[in-house]
Order: sequence, then structure tokens, then C-alpha cells
Amino acid sequence: MEHETDHACALAGVMDALPLLADDLDEDEVAAALQQGYSRHAAEKLTMFVPSAFSWVVLKRLGLKALPSHFTAYDQDDNAVRFPVANQHYFTAALTLAYNTFENGWSAALPRSTFQRVAGRSSEMNAANQVLDKEGSLEGASINTVELFRLSAEELLED
Repeated sequence: MEHETDHACALAGVMDALPLLADDLDEDEVAAALQQGYSRHAAEKLTMFVPSAFSWVVLKRLGLKALPSHFTAYDQDDNAVRFPVANQHYFTAALTLAYNTFENGWSAALPRSTFQRVAGRSSEMNAANQVLDKEGSLEGASINTVELFRLSAEELLED
């Protein structure tokens, strides 16, 4: 039952983040606005993970073969620490919402324009667009681990 509660809370955070991420705010402004209702760590996670999750759905549809199973963050000694994607509730809630929306259609809560703007904010989508501009296809490609810089490894373990 705890996982369901975690997922429900994470999904509520994702829904709160969507209008901010779809706006013309930069990452710092989105995170600051989210801190009105969330801890700094949660706000930063939402700012990072929601665009990534949305982009993964698009990238898979564009022919990407493999997506990473973990994120990398750096600890206070600048060592890389791997975090399984599946353990990041905001990411998994956003990914589930994105897949469900792609499969079942747009809604008033998540229109196509919002989906596109949010997915377009991710570093993954930025990299994919560069490849598409040069080579024209992502068929069979894969993405290396995503490196997170807005929070340290220690901070990712909080909340």
C-alpha cells in the first residue's frame, strides 16, 4: 500500500509541475515555484524528472532501442553514484502518465501542447533533435545514463 501512496503523491506532484514546465520559465524559476508546496529536493526532482520521462515516450516512438536503467548523480567527493530509474517515484509517475496519455489520447489536464513543451525541455530530447537534424533517424540508437547536476547524490536520497 505504501508504494501506491508514494505513486499517488508523486503523480500529484507531476500534475502540479506540468503547467510550470509548459510555461516559459527556466529551470530555476520552475523549481522555485514548486517550492511553494514541495521541499526543495522534491521541486528539483520534479523539474528534472518530468521532462525526461515525457521525452522517453517520444524517443521510444522515434525508434530508440534502449533507454538507461539508472541516473547518475555525484556525491560530495565528486564520485558518480548510480540511482535506478525505477526507484524515482516522480520519474515513474511521469513516465506512466506520459505512456497512458500517448496510448489513450490527450486530455484537458494534459493537452498535446503541454506534453510537447514538457518533453522538449529534456536534455534527452535536445540530444535526439541534434541527431535527427544531422542523421535523420534514431532507429536502433540508445541513450547513455542521464547525469543529474541539480542535486547531489546525497540530496537525491532525501524526501
